Amino acid sequence: MDSRFEGSFKINESDSNGVLHITNGDTITGTYSDESENEDRTTTASIGDETTDEDPGPLTLGSVTQFTTANLAGTALTHSESVVEIPFSEDVSKASGESGALTLADNLTVTVDGADVTDRYTLDANGSTDGQVLLSSGTPVDPRSKMTVEIDAVNDSIDTETIEPGSVDVTVAGAAVGEDDGEASAYAGTTLALVTDDGSVDTNQTFAVEDGSGTVVFSGQTGAGSQVFAFDTAARDWSGNYTIETALEDGSVDRRLDVALPELDLTADVADRTVTTADPIEGTVDADAAGRVLEVVLRSDDDGSDVVERTDVTLGDDGTARFEFAATTVADAGPGSYTVEVVDAGSGATVESARIRVDDAEETSLSPSPPVVEDPAEELNASFRSPVVEEHAGDVAAFAVELDNTETAAVTVGSDANGFRANATVVDGNGDGTVGVRFNTAAAAGAETIPTDGGAVFGAIRENASGDEGTDAIRGAEFADGHNLAESIEPGNYSLAVRPGTDSNATVTDTGTLVVLPAAPTNLTTWVAPAGSAFSTRDVVAEAIDRHRLTRTAEVAVGDVVVHRVVVPGLAGEFARRPGTPTEAFFALSGAGDDSLYAFDVARVETSEGNLTGRTASSSDDGGRYVPDEGNASVVADPANDTYVIAYESTEAVGLRAGESRAAAFTVAAGWPYNGQSVENRTLTGEYELLDAGVSTVDDPIVVENATNQSIGGTTNVAPGTEFELRIRSANGTDRQLLKTKRAVVGPSGAWNVSVDFDTQRRGDRFTLTSAVDVIAPGDELLVDGVVGAVVPNASVVTSTNRMVGGGGGQGGGNGGSGGGAAAAADSASATPTAQPATPSGEADSGGSVLDSTRRFLGGVLGTFVDDAGEETLRSRLFGFDVLVSAGALTTVALFVSRRQ
Repeated sequence: MDSRFEGSFKINESDSNGVLHITNGDTITGTYSDESENEDRTTTASIGDETTDEDPGPLTLGSVTQFTTANLAGTALTHSESVVEIPFSEDVSKASGESGALTLADNLTVTVDGADVTDRYTLDANGSTDGQVLLSSGTPVDPRSKMTVEIDAVNDSIDTETIEPGSVDVTVAGAAVGEDDGEASAYAGTTLALVTDDGSVDTNQTFAVEDGSGTVVFSGQTGAGSQVFAFDTAARDWSGNYTIETALEDGSVDRRLDVALPELDLTADVADRTVTTADPIEGTVDADAAGRVLEVVLRSDDDGSDVVERTDVTLGDDGTARFEFAATTVADAGPGSYTVEVVDAGSGATVESARIRVDDAEETSLSPSPPVVEDPAEELNASFRSPVVEEHAGDVAAFAVELDNTETAAVTVGSDANGFRANATVVDGNGDGTVGVRFNTAAAAGAETIPTDGGAVFGAIRENASGDEGTDAIRGAEFADGHNLAESIEPGNYSLAVRPGTDSNATVTDTGTLVVLPAAPTNLTTWVAPAGSAFSTRDVVAEAIDRHRLTRTAEVAVGDVVVHRVVVPGLAGEFARRPGTPTEAFFALSGAGDDSLYAFDVARVETSEGNLTGRTASSSDDGGRYVPDEGNASVVADPANDTYVIAYESTEAVGLRAGESRAAAFTVAAGWPYNGQSVENRTLTGEYELLDAGVSTVDDPIVVENATNQSIGGTTNVAPGTEFELRIRSANGTDRQLLKTKRAVVGPSGAWNVSVDFDTQRRGDRFTLTSAVDVIAPGDELLVDGVVGAVVPNASVVTSTNRMVGGGGGQGGGNGGSGGGAAAAADSASATPTAQPATPSGEADSGGSVLDSTRRFLGGVLGTFVDDAGEETLRSRLFGFDVLVSAGALTTVALFVSRRQ
């Protein structure tokens, strides 16, 4: 027979819109008349507490850090000289013990350089509230020390998980800065601890680091249970000025800290480089600091740099300190070759003195008046670090000369057989026993003379580019009589020779070979960077690639920065001869004139049957050809690796427009060092498309849950690494106001994502998502509508009277029908409800019993009335959305809601 129902409804508590709100503790009773059986039936549901996972994730341990601080928000520290933070991902306790019952004796053991120093430390925080365990000691730790913490029998707060016992390494910071300090400084090379101690967010604090140019060089979080993040500034090659910004939970700036990382500039000078075993070894150290403790180490070069003795000195107010190794120490060490090494523990900076020769005092004393003569020739030596040096014609060859017991050496490039011979005396001004030498093959070609200091032909690779006294240098450079280069250096093998002293005709102590290779353009690739990006050095370029802010591409959104990376051997020699910045030097060599070394332009592609190359032949007047110059482009040069990076903005100001295809072409001139090569072999090209910038969301409209950490994502064609601001604002008519701002970062694939909290909103609240202006073209700014759905929980408590077994029909068989509408969708998708926004449906099927009809009518409102396995529970349905009951929907069904007192 047909199943039908008629009736009326009663609502115990509702709002003005007729929406029934269900909370924990409510009881819902439904009564209906089953005409097929001629009896009334009742079903009851109790809304109890939602079953929650009290242990949402595995217990983990973060990075353990030792640092120095006087204050730490939230914890009263017993000592400040050494603080050790041991962060866990959640509250911790002693195994089989109460929360907060950790002890140093049973759970934590601290060692420094293998020695147990646990008794020095006090347990100041036991991790019972936020997983943060803190130890403090009045004894400071040397940053070079090996420090460990052994962890044993540590469980989470509900005693269900145990951290695997064992010893973990501790990062020992050489300096610490607090986010509330405003300004701070530490020396480059220091392991620097950022301490988030202002009391706002602190643990799991989000932060970002910008360099002096405003480029974000690092961003991250301190981590769960942690207020500390340690930066190894040496590994990151950080020096100069940086800014650290911490952020609040809404993404706004919390604190701004300016950090200076200057170089320490250590030097070490010995008073006498030749002493006897009866003399002390004395000298001075100098640094750009005062009051700093340095370690001075005497090492034996004859015994593989074995340590003879260590001592500490403290820099005075003038940044200098004297050191001395006693004569007894020197006598015990014996005759030989020695060096003095100075180490700054905090920054890791080191410097080594010139070699010191120690003679036997007894042998020296046998002759009352020893003649003053130079050391025997066999004790002097000069050699090449590598016997073979390779470089392309037109580039700069670099090689190292090593000196023993001499500060000078005469170097010769070429020979009579080679047709030219260039000599230069190298001077080891800094006393490290090594001089780096540059030989410019382009400058030597056609030169009649060489300046005494080497000019553009020879140069010393100096540690101090200012050329101050004490740095390596070139002296007495010249062409041998009649052996200058009338023309160019062609590919082939050329002789290298070196001897100690200044006489280029003395006995040669080592030889080598300079292999000059043919030069030819190698590669051109096109990359893209976010609008406004600037590149100043090759390290900045490399970092941008590592952080996915500079990526290979064949498509560029107008406004982004186009970057071409060209690899062209043979340019470095002429490039080194040009004054000015890399950008000025690069474009000074570029152009269409006879004196230009190469030409670089970006032409519009006009494909046609008659234009096989695809490049337009139009002049620059019609905008078809863009010729970058120092006024609208920049260059980062790495001549040692034959690499040049050209960057320019893709704007209409230089004639670049959306919808165009562009081809960049780099063509070297036909003369030396590219003699005999065809124009095709001398040209590098690379094409890309120009597009209108655009951004979109994955879903339109956006649907989120009324919960925290809701993900909103989309895609864009602007450069990866681009940051743009999104604003989420409640729509007109929404009484719970919503206004949030988030910053999205474009990923390598063009995708972006932000996490937004909607837990204070109600189902049905509407909002709009917009992007900030000026990020992309105004016509393509993002404007998308969104709605807050509801969360379907994972558990409920349902009881039923008059449970019916075996009936029901419909699609569900013995377990009842699918419920129709949203209920059918949920049941068919999974036996486990998922947190998805739900919309009830009023669709009903024909046929079946009154019970089936009732259930189909209620659909996603009351959900399942029977407690059979596999059915979605009533409580899940009720929490899936507020119950909306229409006044004319029921005539014979009475719905009663009574709140538990």
